[in-house]
Amino acid sequence: MLAAASLAHPAAGQVSLHATVSARYSTALVHDSIVAPIDVQPAVGPALRLSLGEQSSTVWTPALNLDLSWTSLRNDESGSSTKFNSTTILAVTVGIHRALIPDLTAGGEVGVLKYLPSEQTGLFRDGTDIEPIVGLGLYWRPGAARAHDIGLSLRYDLHRFTTGALRNEGFTNPQLVHRISLGVGARVFGKHGGIP
Repeated sequence: MLAAASLAHPAAGQVSLHATVSARYSTALVHDSIVAPIDVQPAVGPALRLSLGEQSSTVWTPALNLDLSWTSLRNDESGSSTKFNSTTILAVTVGIHRALIPDLTAGGEVGVLKYLPSEQTGLFRDGTDIEPIVGLGLYWRPGAARAHDIGLSLRYDLHRFTTGALRNEGFTNPQLVHRISLGVGARVFGKHGGIP
C-alpha cells in the first residue's frame, strides 16, 4: 500500500524541467475603425516555453515559467497590408497545475509580459510597457509517451497591449490581446513532469 501511494503521489521536493515548442496565434495589437479600418496583426509564429516545477505534498504542483515567442507584424489599413516590424515577446509567470486524469494535466498562471521589438520605430518608438498576463493550459500525454512526458500542449492567454507612442496618438485604451498556442512538449530532466 505504501509503495502504491508513493507512485501515485511522487515525493515532495522533486524538481522537473519541461520544454514545449509551439505555434502561436495572436489577435490584433491595435484596432481602430473610427476614421479608416486599421489593424496591427502579429503573424503566426514560433514559441518556446520552459517550466520548472516542484512536486508538492498535494495534488497541485507549483511552477515557474519562462515563455519566449517571435512574430512579424503586419499593418492592415484601408485594404492594403504591409509588414513593418518584428518582435520578441517575453513572459515570466508562476502557476499551478494538476492531473485531471492520468494522461491529462490542466493548469493556470499569472505573471508579466513585455514586447521587445527589433526596431524602436512607429508604435514602439517610445518603448513598451510591462503588462500583466493570465493563462490556462492543457497537456495531454499518450500512454506510450508518458515515461518522458512527451505530449501535446494547448494554451490560451490574455494580456493588454499599449505603448507610449499609441497613447500620444490618442489610443488611450489598451487593446486586449488573446493568444492561442498548440505545440509539443517533453520533460528535459526530473522524475515528475506533466507541466502544461
